[in-house]
Amino acid sequence: MVNNIIRSALLLVLAAAISACGFHLRGNIPLNENIKNMFVSAPDGPFKDQLESVLTTSGARLSANDAGADVLLVVTKAVTSRSVGTLDERGKANSYNLKFKVKYSLNDRAGVNIRPSSTLVETRQYNFDPERVIESEAEEAELQESMEQDISLRIVRQLASITDYVAK
Repeated sequence: MVNNIIRSALLLVLAAAISACGFHLRGNIPLNENIKNMFVSAPDGPFKDQLESVLTTSGARLSANDAGADVLLVVTKAVTSRSVGTLDERGKANSYNLKFKVKYSLNDRAGVNIRPSSTLVETRQYNFDPERVIESEAEEAELQESMEQDISLRIVRQLASITDYVAK
């Protein structure tokens, strides 16, 4: 009995702490029914996989080809660049800046823009220690994945704002 009370109290404190820090689950972002049947044209790779996953979670039905889709999500650019952030006293890099840039548009089957071309950019910085190259490479890979997910979510949020499009 006492264990149940203590357990309940701990759960209540944990729930209060989590809600106080602003934590909440990322929910799906519902898309307009008229743009749910889409084909994604993007460079093959992890970003395209991430984007398709977020779209599917938001209710999109991804077509295997453009002929079977009502709309075409066209990603014309998805590139990552890395530049030196800061230098140490010997002139060696001790941090890097990552930049992930995506350019996309949403078109109907006839090629008419539903959403004009937009460019989204995410940046991250990480420290580099030449003594810990493997850890730095792992951190860079995690940051890249994070940027890809954030851009994917931003694209879906922008697509979710399209409420007046009616498929022809």
